[in-house]
Amino acid sequence: MAILLWLLPLLNAGAATTTIYPDTLEVREKRLVITPAMQPSRKTIGIALSGGGANGMAQIGVLKAFEEAGIEIDFITGTSIGAIIGGLYSAGYSPAELEKFALSTPWQSLLSLEGPDLRSSTFIERQKIRDRATIAIRFDDLKLIIPRSLSSAQMLTRTLDLLTLNAPYHPRQSFDDLPVPFRAVTTDLVSGERVTLADGSLSEAMRASSTVPVIFEPVEIDEYRLADGGLVANLAVDELEKAGVDYRIAVDTRGSMYTVADDIDIPWKAADQAMSILIELQYPGQLSRADIVITPDLSDHTALDFSNTEAVIQAGYESGKTLAATILTSTAPEKGPQTPFQGYTRSLVIEGVAKEHASCYHQAGELIRSSATIEDALQNLLKTDLFTRARAVRDTEKKNVIFLVTPLPRFDRVKIHGTDKTISAHEASACFAGLSGKAYTNAGGTRALENLLRLYRAKGLSLVGIDSVAVNGTTLDITLSEGNTGRIVTTRNRGITKKVPIERELKIATGTPLLLEKAENSIDNLVSTGAFNRVSLDVLATPKNSGIAPDLQLKLDEKPPSVLRLGLRYDQTYKTQALFDYRNENLRGTTNSLGGWAKISEFDNRVNMEYYIPRMGSTNLTFMSKLHYNHLQREMRTPFFSKNFLAPSDDSYSRYSIQRYGATSSFGASLSRQSRFLVDLMVENTRVTTKETEQLFEESNLTTGSIAAEFTLDSRNASQQATSGRYTHLFYKLTPGTINDAQYWQLSGSHEENFSINSATSGQLDLHVGTSSSMVPFADNFFIGGAGSPHGTPFIGLKENDLIGRNMVVFGSSLRYHPGIDIIFPSTFQLYYNMGQVWETNREFSFSSMIHGLGAGLSWKTPVGPANFTAGKAFTLNGAGKHEDGSLRFAESVFYFSLGHEF
Repeated sequence: MAILLWLLPLLNAGAATTTIYPDTLEVREKRLVITPAMQPSRKTIGIALSGGGANGMAQIGVLKAFEEAGIEIDFITGTSIGAIIGGLYSAGYSPAELEKFALSTPWQSLLSLEGPDLRSSTFIERQKIRDRATIAIRFDDLKLIIPRSLSSAQMLTRTLDLLTLNAPYHPRQSFDDLPVPFRAVTTDLVSGERVTLADGSLSEAMRASSTVPVIFEPVEIDEYRLADGGLVANLAVDELEKAGVDYRIAVDTRGSMYTVADDIDIPWKAADQAMSILIELQYPGQLSRADIVITPDLSDHTALDFSNTEAVIQAGYESGKTLAATILTSTAPEKGPQTPFQGYTRSLVIEGVAKEHASCYHQAGELIRSSATIEDALQNLLKTDLFTRARAVRDTEKKNVIFLVTPLPRFDRVKIHGTDKTISAHEASACFAGLSGKAYTNAGGTRALENLLRLYRAKGLSLVGIDSVAVNGTTLDITLSEGNTGRIVTTRNRGITKKVPIERELKIATGTPLLLEKAENSIDNLVSTGAFNRVSLDVLATPKNSGIAPDLQLKLDEKPPSVLRLGLRYDQTYKTQALFDYRNENLRGTTNSLGGWAKISEFDNRVNMEYYIPRMGSTNLTFMSKLHYNHLQREMRTPFFSKNFLAPSDDSYSRYSIQRYGATSSFGASLSRQSRFLVDLMVENTRVTTKETEQLFEESNLTTGSIAAEFTLDSRNASQQATSGRYTHLFYKLTPGTINDAQYWQLSGSHEENFSINSATSGQLDLHVGTSSSMVPFADNFFIGGAGSPHGTPFIGLKENDLIGRNMVVFGSSLRYHPGIDIIFPSTFQLYYNMGQVWETNREFSFSSMIHGLGAGLSWKTPVGPANFTAGKAFTLNGAGKHEDGSLRFAESVFYFSLGHEF
């Protein structure tokens, strides 16, 4: 060890010498460090983060201001949104990362009341089932299950799980192991008492604290049913007292209550107001416990408005910056006995480094010379953060004071051990570019090590950790854990779903590195089965440096498998229609579905019995089988195959009855949750009669056997009035003529593209094409017209069934605008344009014969489903239709109205 040799005699002066050590902070360092170091004494600082919904984002700005001012937090307690911000901060996310998360997160979607099985994450067959219904009622052994909340909070659960998995730090034994010890304040809905979470799943703790009763389903932990901590302590300063924190900071972002009754117009606003009333009663006692209260100016913001998050964060930043100096002054250490320098000379020893290589030598010397006492000098040396240890030796005989300081070990190169080559040596070394070959601070070393971890997190390696750090010679040796997954510990609240359906959806392999993408896919796959209300995945506590790969905890909140779905619809074509759909969606714990549905109306009656296997074993193969009966009455005018939609006045409309029954078995593969390919085997009887005479229509009493192939892709965010995603359906059917000598084929395709223009405007483009052989029976022709139904292709400007043919082309487009105002219900204005035609043979195809349609309408989002009112008018160009003089001709105006989901 290279010590300045000329000072050695002074260090062994005998009884006349006294060693003086600096006052240091007793809080244990929990962040990664290159070498453990003394920390200068100060008061410990705790911060209580409050609830407040969107207003709570201001607390990110407060933390950002503290970081800039050098205020270190030693303890965090959080409630509701404060628990989310505090929990993520305690796990190593920086204020900048939290700000990016807050600004990029679609909070309205994250906190929406949609169930865990969002349309985009659901298998296509389940999409079709759910699209039809207005409400769903669950049963358990024929006992009605009343929902405990409006939402299971799966979107919030998923987001917090993935953030926690990919955090720089994971709790080992408890939340005290995190860089900043953390507490989440919750309320037990059974006892009404406060439950403060200090260990377990960090993600679950944050979610429990932010679970608004009625809106979100309570979190079950042991015997507790936990919900928003704001019910009992929206600002839990007393938790800082319990932790023994010296200086307590309270951040109040509760916002104000609604003052106008009409503003409380939806359930979650009522819940927010009820919470605000309870919170007002708590605050005086909690605020009195704080040493300082930070209250950002949020007068122009509300708890449910996430549209101006950037301004809210800035308000918190300004408040934190204003009070930072006060906090630093108030947390300075109280001075004990001081030893003045009067009459003593001062010297400096840099331990472990030759004087000529100690770039911090002159800075340390200046600090010693400018200090009034030995203790002040030692504190100032530690405050530079350049040294791991400092002490002073005072010799009363020789009248000198020797300061001995140990700088951080210098290194010139970095070597990473113990993991794969996911991160290149160049990328890893870049994290330490500002440290290599130079003097550096402890904070700089911590920052570099955490940045190395962030590189791995950016690659999705969630469990890679730093096992050891040491400087050997001039090399910084860093040993990383491999980031492998241990066991996957699965818990199910009902014990229904079997092991195989769960394991086949998991993309995580034990004994291999955990990839965030695989964890995300596993969560989404399990949700897409439809068997679970909520799926949660988190890291279980594992002792550090134990050599044991951390286990994962998979918690599954299972749905009761039996469900009754009800739907109601009215439109001007088929009048009032009712839907009854009852099925077991997790048959014997396999996630297979068995059940049926019935549609009852005056003109359209249908009964289906269905069995559906979404995945066969661990493959992506799928199977479904159904028995069906349909009795449909369609009003059509004759002649059926006229292309002239401007019908002569003597054309009459007649009602025809089409009856179908049969069986279909389909086998294929799910290419993704949003797409599939199927081969269908069908046997069906079709009978067409006139309503007036009940006589068979031509040859239409057929029993046919057919084989078909179909491809479907559906990524729309809604089946009706989607604002994003696309729908594609390709279908080919061949009837070889083995029954009743009916031999024909048919090929059709549809594509729909939805897109958002801005937050208020969206558009849709769609194309429908089809062609058939000349022998296709009447009931299997293409039927065009109307605003849309399961029995034909929509065409605004025509009545349903106005165009019937064996070949068709229809192009449609629409533009939707949501003005931000409600006409009773949330409203949207719509414009339509479409064009198309039918032909008996492909040789007749002609653009000049195309029919055009224009329309405008208004739609409402009602509790029973979408309501639509549309007016349309069709016209021809270039002499198409009845008129041959090339003039523009219009048909009569047509009006459409519908209420409810389409089924």
